[in-house]
Amino acid sequence: MKTIKWRVKSDESPLSDPRLSNLFLPVTDLRNGRLPFGWRGNKVSENRYGDLPIRDCGSYREFYMGTSAESGELRLVLGRGSEVYVTGNHYRDFIQVLHLPFS
Repeated sequence: MKTIKWRVKSDESPLSDPRLSNLFLPVTDLRNGRLPFGWRGNKVSENRYGDLPIRDCGSYREFYMGTSAESGELRLVLGRGSEVYVTGNHYRDFIQVLHLPFS
């Protein structure tokens, strides 16, 4: 598995983005088939570059903030289990969120 590192200053981590201040809420909505305000997506994430742990096709669903998939820098990728990954720079780096309650 590829090591997931955040290459920029810690104050630029996507987890410091105010839109993720209550991350549990949008994750709960997304897992229950509801798109929270401002979120788009719900397509299969291909994990084309192996940035996430290797899983079967269709194991990850991708959501983003922005007007289009190309413009959305802030992304959530949800695994079939309780896996939650966040990136604030359009795939360059992912952070796995641990200990988020599963709903």
